[in-house]
Amino acid sequence: MIIYTAASVRDHSVDADRISGLTWSGHTLWYADAGRGRVVCLDPRTGVSGAELACPGLVAGLTNLGGCLLYATSTTLRLTEPQSGDVLREVASPRPDAPVCGMEAGKDGIWLGWPDALELRDASDLRLLATIPAPLGVAGITVTDRYVAHTDLLGEAITVFDLQAGRNVLQIQVDGRPATSLTWDGLRLWYADAGNLRLRALDVPGLSTARG
Repeated sequence: MIIYTAASVRDHSVDADRISGLTWSGHTLWYADAGRGRVVCLDPRTGVSGAELACPGLVAGLTNLGGCLLYATSTTLRLTEPQSGDVLREVASPRPDAPVCGMEAGKDGIWLGWPDALELRDASDLRLLATIPAPLGVAGITVTDRYVAHTDLLGEAITVFDLQAGRNVLQIQVDGRPATSLTWDGLRLWYADAGNLRLRALDVPGLSTARG
């Protein structure tokens, strides 16, 4: 596995109590603030905050699923309309014995992070499709064409798993503690430096390589 050190190319401070999720909507970032039970929209170029939605019960994770926002409560996964904040659907967690630690929707389904593994589940019924062991746990997840990246519960680095090769291929050392949240905007990898309440973007060569 290659060890790679990356400095952030964009760096925005955020007004949050506890960052617990991050996702890309196609043109803006959304971050979850579990401490205040809300999600907030942010311009990735300027760092200016926009819309804010109350999300009572928000515990962890945030992802864009079909143009709506999905996050985890202590017992459920909840899908919310981003304009009105209306709850569109709520389903029981597929593993009620363990807390959801992160999530990201991709073309193959929804990746969920747990204290012991990464799981790919069907977006319609949460049927288990694949499992990747994660001995240090999972705190944030994102997915590109070929790779799944995650932070661990220690918050010391970002690990990249190659779906085609079936193994970890890259560990990214970064500024701060990438403890809770990751997302991919099609060009850059964003992570939440939770200890410093900042969102940081990285250029990682080759991360968007399409599956052959």
